[in-house]
Amino acid sequence: HKLRSFDRAEISRTMTLIESSRVQDRVFAQQLLKTLIKQGKQETNLFKLKTIRVGLCGSPGAGKSSLIEKLGMHMCNLGVKLAVLAIDPSSRTTGGAILGDKTRMEQLSLHPNAFVRPSPTRGIMGGLALHTNELALLCENIGFDMVLIETVGLGQNEIEIDNVTDFVSLVIPPGSGDDLQGSKKGIMEIADMIAINKYDGPFEYACKKLKVDVQHSIHFQTQRYEEWEPPVILCSAECNRNIDQLYGCIKKFQESQVRNIIKKRNSQNINNMWTYISNIIMNALQEEEMNHPFQSYIQVAKERLIQDPQYLPYEGAEYILHKIFGDHNPHQTQITIHYTNTIVYILYTSTSPRNRGRSRRPSDDRK
Repeated sequence: HKLRSFDRAEISRTMTLIESSRVQDRVFAQQLLKTLIKQGKQETNLFKLKTIRVGLCGSPGAGKSSLIEKLGMHMCNLGVKLAVLAIDPSSRTTGGAILGDKTRMEQLSLHPNAFVRPSPTRGIMGGLALHTNELALLCENIGFDMVLIETVGLGQNEIEIDNVTDFVSLVIPPGSGDDLQGSKKGIMEIADMIAINKYDGPFEYACKKLKVDVQHSIHFQTQRYEEWEPPVILCSAECNRNIDQLYGCIKKFQESQVRNIIKKRNSQNINNMWTYISNIIMNALQEEEMNHPFQSYIQVAKERLIQDPQYLPYEGAEYILHKIFGDHNPHQTQITIHYTNTIVYILYTSTSPRNRGRSRRPSDDRK
């Protein structure tokens, strides 16, 4: 009840629970999300997309946080319930994060219709945190009209934001390259809208020229959706200029692309499942305090990589996989992974003609 009444303290505590790495917290968080999703399906029309997930990405210094402040205030003043998930980079040295994006959203964070939550990446690549998708799912099922996700500063090939959002807005400042730069594959291909920020003062001419270059490059890209070509909008967070056009574009996409959004979300669920599998396995194998035979195999590979310059990392990976799976060829093996109390159980079934249909559970020394 407190979550659906937008109690900020309760929402914050729930998000902390979702982001926790403790097994007990993870189990409770999953049950809570399932309950909210079940209630949400009973209360909403399945043929109408009530909540849209919007991603704002761009290079460092493009003005993403400032633009969210003005865009968010515009929407909240219109009565839109807005949740902002701001992702900040974590230090590879200390593991800490400043979480400073919220400081640029001073007015928005105090608005009664808005909720702003900063989260650290914790070493996750692609500009997002590991549990960003679950946080967005929480916000969606407690009644927010829009979930706006701000990534860390991205490069050309970091497109993970497309795996957790329905609509991607690429924010670029003037001086971001010529039309050839805009034609390069990667982040430009996932953009559903391109916002050229800092369209004010001495940058107006540069922004207009950049708009022509970007529009030219869009014509050479394959459209992701029928009847939708990514619009290029000149805007200024500093002068609060053309902010209404950004919101109008998002609403138009939400109303006209419902089928494509639902289809995209189904694909995202599968992609996110593989992300969790990868993260769970890597964390289990890299946990040095766990006392199981996996660590001895990994230690042998580490020592040989240090002592033998001709021993390649790929050979070390093959050695570890061979020890885990025995004589089974990983390319001829279907693998099912169960994660319980920080232990990975690997059940594998050979797909070779001789052993097809037979399954084998690893002995205790392979757990």
